[in-house]
Amino acid sequence: MSENREESKVWKEYQAHIRDTERLQTEIIRGAKAGESLASLLLKCARALSLATETPTFREQVERSLQAVYGEALGDSGALQLELEAAKGRLEKIRAARETEQDPELRQEMELAMRAHEERIGYLEQRLKDTTEQTEE
Repeated sequence: MSENREESKVWKEYQAHIRDTERLQTEIIRGAKAGESLASLLLKCARALSLATETPTFREQVERSLQAVYGEALGDSGALQLELEAAKGRLEKIRAARETEQDPELRQEMELAMRAHEERIGYLEQRLKDTTEQTEE
C-alpha cells in the first residue's frame, strides 16, 4: 500500500512538472512576441529545462550567471530588474516570517537580513535608474 502512495506522489509531481513546463513554454513564446527582455526569456527557458530534467541547480546556476554577468558587469536592465524583483520577494517573505517569530534572536537575525535586502534593493534601483539614464543619452 505504501508503495502505491509513493508511486502516486511521484506521478503527481511528474504531471505538475509537465504542466509548469508547458506554461513556461507559452510564457516564452508570448514574451518573445511582446519584446520581453532576453534575460527574462533565458531565465524562463532555464526554469523549463530544470523542471523537465529535474535539475534545479541548472536554473540556479543560470540565474546567478545572469545576475553576475548581465546585471552587474554589463548593467543589463532586464537582468537587474529580475534580481530586484527577486530581492523584493525575499524581503516580503522575511518580513512576514518576522511578524510571527517568537524567538527574539531569530527576529534579530531576520531584521539584519531585512536591512541587507533593503540596501540591495536600493542599490539595484539606483543601477536601474543609471542604466535607464545612460540608454536615454
